[in-house]
Amino acid sequence: MYDRRWPIIAGVVIGALVVAAIGWAAGRSSAPEGSAQARGDEPNAAAVRLVGGVPVGVEHSRAGALAAADNYLAVTTETVVQDPRRFEAVVRRVFVPSYQAKALREGEDARSSAQDAIANYDAGGQALAMIAARRLDTYGGDRAVVTTWRSGVIWGPSERPASRWFLTETQLRWDGQHWLVEKMDDARRAAPSPILKYRGRESTRTSAFERELRGMTAPSYGVAR
Repeated sequence: MYDRRWPIIAGVVIGALVVAAIGWAAGRSSAPEGSAQARGDEPNAAAVRLVGGVPVGVEHSRAGALAAADNYLAVTTETVVQDPRRFEAVVRRVFVPSYQAKALREGEDARSSAQDAIANYDAGGQALAMIAARRLDTYGGDRAVVTTWRSGVIWGPSERPASRWFLTETQLRWDGQHWLVEKMDDARRAAPSPILKYRGRESTRTSAFERELRGMTAPSYGVAR
């Protein structure tokens, strides 16, 4: 489920900031006929709902599957190390029963492999995941496969700011009311990794991360409360 070759970011991965190039619509009922909303290419505002603090994908459409995958990946990477109790709540809520034990075991393995990251968090460090782009690879009505391009970033008193890019594949199943995770794994193939560009050395210092990103977490966007 999580790449252990870089446990600080991937096996643990991080707190989460979701950046998605997608507009959230008020609903297809108000969309002009023939628009992207009306065709089902974009989610309704209520594509995802918070249930016991967990985002749950409830829109049975192509866009609803994308919204579910975005939120599920963000919240699991945010909580797997920093908040194991919430990670378990997410797994219990939105993972299929047959996958839950494996996901929880992999989460425990990730925490065991990430003592440096845990020490960094305990010292006041932070990490974020950026979901930069995603693609709906297959959609069959009741099943969907989404590939997500994401980056992990970590910084703090015991860690210099660092980042790495990943491709994550998420398999979803519609159970009649919700999208559930059947599988979530980092791809073994190479992920595209942009060359770092920045304005001056200050932007790469821990102080800049601490000042500007402190307190940021992944929003559960498209959520009806």
